Amino acid sequence: MTKIAGVPLYGGFMYAAVASYVCRAWRLFELRFTGYRATATALVAAAVYANFFSHHWLPDFRWPLAAVMTAVTAGAWVGFTVGRRRYRMPLALSFVLIGFFLWVAENAATYLGAWSYPHQLGGWEPVALTKFGAWALLISVTFVLTERLQSVGGGERLGRQPGW
Repeated sequence: MTKIAGVPLYGGFMYAAVASYVCRAWRLFELRFTGYRATATALVAAAVYANFFSHHWLPDFRWPLAAVMTAVTAGAWVGFTVGRRRYRMPLALSFVLIGFFLWVAENAATYLGAWSYPHQLGGWEPVALTKFGAWALLISVTFVLTERLQSVGGGERLGRQPGW
């Protein structure tokens, strides 16, 4: 009863929660970036977003887009603080890790009955591994949107200062 075009309304809230997490983590972990190519990454993220809609009637380009996203973020690092220590990792790896944990959360939610995919109607089965890749790509889109919003406030909010 709470669906639009077959999509539960709380699905939108789930995506909003992911975006909220990214915005909050930006500040809490004091994210800083080096080697980030904003324009190239934004163009690929726009193609990823378009593919989320167009893959229903056009070929699905997730894998090629994932490869291109990996290429444009090569050399981009994210620095972050946990406690009093600074760490860093490749930006593309952060997309993969966040996507993985979202996929794990999605499995927990379907296991607990928050919703079911068609293949789970006869009994719970893990969410398809392809959803893991979709989450990693979605995070790249969310990151670019957040980066654009942060950069409107100035470089100090984005964390483009040198140093970790």
